[in-house]
Amino acid sequence: MSVALTLLSAVGYSAVTLQARRSEKATADAAAWSAGARCLLFLALAEGTWPRAEHAAESAGWLTFLGVGPTLFAYRWYFSGLTPVRSTTAAVLVLLEPATATFLAVLLGEQISPLLVLGSVLLLTAIAVLVRDKT
Repeated sequence: MSVALTLLSAVGYSAVTLQARRSEKATADAAAWSAGARCLLFLALAEGTWPRAEHAAESAGWLTFLGVGPTLFAYRWYFSGLTPVRSTTAAVLVLLEPATATFLAVLLGEQISPLLVLGSVLLLTAIAVLVRDKT
C-alpha cells in the first residue's frame, strides 16, 4: 500500500510541475495547495492525527505556518525559478532537491542508512553525467 501511495504522490507532483511549466505564470497558488490539503484531510481523520482539543490552537498555528511558509511560498518561488531556465537545467536542479535534503539531514544529526547513501551517490552521479554530456 505504501508503494502505491508513493507512486500516487509522484504522479501528483509530476502533474503539478508540468502544469506549472505550461502555464503563463508558473506559480503554485493557494487554491492548488488548499485542494491538496482537502484531499489529505480524510487521511488525517482516519489515522487519528487530528490535534487533541488541549493543543488545537497551537497545532492550528503551526499547521498554518507550515502550509504558508515552507509549502506555499517555497513552491511558488521554486516554480518561478524553473520557468526561465532550459528543461535540462530544470531537470538537474530538480534532481538536486533530494540530495540537498539528505545533506541537510546529515548536518542536523539525522541517522541515515547505507541505502540512502547509495541512492544519493547514484543521484549525484546521474547529475554529473548530465552536466558532462551538456558541456
